Amino acid sequence: MLDERFDENTLNESIWNRCHWWDKGGCTIATNNELEWYMPEQAKIANGILNLTAEDRRVYDSEGKPFDYASGMVTTGPPAYDKPAKFAFTYGKVEVRLKMPAGRGLWPAIWMLPASTEPVPEVDLLELLGHKPGILRMRMHPKNDAERSLGHKYAVPGGYTLTEGWHTVGLDWTPGRLKFFLDGKQVWQLDDERVPDEPMYLVMNLAVGGDFPGNPDESTVFPATMSIDHVRILKND
Repeated sequence: MLDERFDENTLNESIWNRCHWWDKGGCTIATNNELEWYMPEQAKIANGILNLTAEDRRVYDSEGKPFDYASGMVTTGPPAYDKPAKFAFTYGKVEVRLKMPAGRGLWPAIWMLPASTEPVPEVDLLELLGHKPGILRMRMHPKNDAERSLGHKYAVPGGYTLTEGWHTVGLDWTPGRLKFFLDGKQVWQLDDERVPDEPMYLVMNLAVGGDFPGNPDESTVFPATMSIDHVRILKND
């Protein structure tokens, strides 16, 4: 269904947006109190790699509100509220090969949202807290957001971290079941009647600060980059 290798010099705009559908020359997720403003120029392709780069520099949204950090994201979702998703699917296999930065306040994520532009259900293939780089976090937020979300933490064995070299995260999504993978190994399986059964799209971003990761400190190195080598989304066998 999708085999994106980022071989072109520019992002394929028939597949990818550089902001969420509430894009106003940039975007953020205010409900998380995040500190970044996602800007198009922070998502660039070089030598077959998509780089999402966070920088420690003050930028402003369309209403003049300041943000301390500029960062990058991409999504295959709707480019605007009243537009269809550029690429959405129901059930299938997702694979993303990426490299992530370490550092307090950095929050790389790969996740899926409904093509309807509703905020739930949500499936998080990967969340990484930059100050705890040895732990892969996965989660499903059900369609009824009043219900408790379900999550799992996987500690990388041997004292290694996910910010050392390239890693591949994967998801096998079938009716009532989600299987999560890291470097080809299954690390979690969720069997639940609330597993999404509607078209979903992919989001990849490097957030900075907010309620979940906390804020960067003097130890955090900028610029920080989340690099993506390829994205594959296939139908189930």
